[in-house]
Amino acid sequence: MPFITFEPSGRSLEVTRGTLLFDAVLRAGLPIASSCSAEFVCGKCNLKIVSGGENLSAQRDPERRLLRRDQKPESDRISCVTRVYGDCSVTASYW
Repeated sequence: MPFITFEPSGRSLEVTRGTLLFDAVLRAGLPIASSCSAEFVCGKCNLKIVSGGENLSAQRDPERRLLRRDQKPESDRISCVTRVYGDCSVTASYW
């Protein structure tokens, strides 16, 4: 099963393959920004991928458009639609 490391704390969490990043953050007891209750509207739950981006679900055009709308780097991921398939490290600007 994949491990997600939450930087800068270094806290790690083992998750079932296919878990949403959003759900993993909550399980780790960390705050996650969201005003749409993870309905893929607000884009506030974006996370910066520190490593392991290749172990996440493929980024699709709607996610890219949301990141561009909010002037976020395309390398960021919207956690409520991003699934984890292997080890990765993530961070948020407010952790």
